[in-house]
Amino acid sequence: MNRRTRIRITLASAVPTLLTLPVLCLLAAVGVAPWAVLLALPVALAVQAAVTFSRMHRMP
Repeated sequence: MNRRTRIRITLASAVPTLLTLPVLCLLAAVGVAPWAVLLALPVALAVQAAVTFSRMHRMP
């Protein structure tokens, strides 16, 4: 699998996590969720993308 395809699959797998951003912003604004959760979101996305990208490299 070429690099471009792997990058597209990696980005597509991160979309559901990005969709939680407005919900987390709303919960943090209301006071239900701590603001630290929003700061952890970029870290979670980076880890998810790295794992997905590395697993795609192993596939035949």
